[in-house]
Amino acid sequence: MKQALQSASSDFERGVLERAVKAGRISESDYREANEKYRECMAAKGDDVEFDTDQSTGLMQEHMNTDDTYDSAKANEDSMACAKGTNLQIRDLYERMVQNPSNADEIELVVGCLKRRKLVPDSFTKQDYLTEMGKPEGSSKLDTSSDAFSQCLANPSK
Repeated sequence: MKQALQSASSDFERGVLERAVKAGRISESDYREANEKYRECMAAKGDDVEFDTDQSTGLMQEHMNTDDTYDSAKANEDSMACAKGTNLQIRDLYERMVQNPSNADEIELVVGCLKRRKLVPDSFTKQDYLTEMGKPEGSSKLDTSSDAFSQCLANPSK
């Protein structure tokens, strides 16, 4: 978090990160406020963004309401401009804290989740995972299209 604080690009972001360094974590209220500031910035640029809270993780999922006039290039440009100084660093840090509070190897966490869900044998290793994920689509032994697999990727600690 100290590294993030050094690259803070707004007073809001700096304040959140200073509090986080002292507390050892980003508060849920600061996470929500960062996402709201981002949403407000996007709205001011004409982009209709909403956040839904995933009840199983408490994390906020962004989605954009689009219509016939939707311009993805403009929306991406607006998103980068709005995220800087609002939720760019805060969102990433908070979500990593929630999903991986011990800061463990993320691939090891995914492999552990796959084992708990009986998607792979107990003998399955991190190297097995890397090998399978490196195979061309459709040739892996892993069922990457299953909900259980997707859930392990989204939040391997669950």
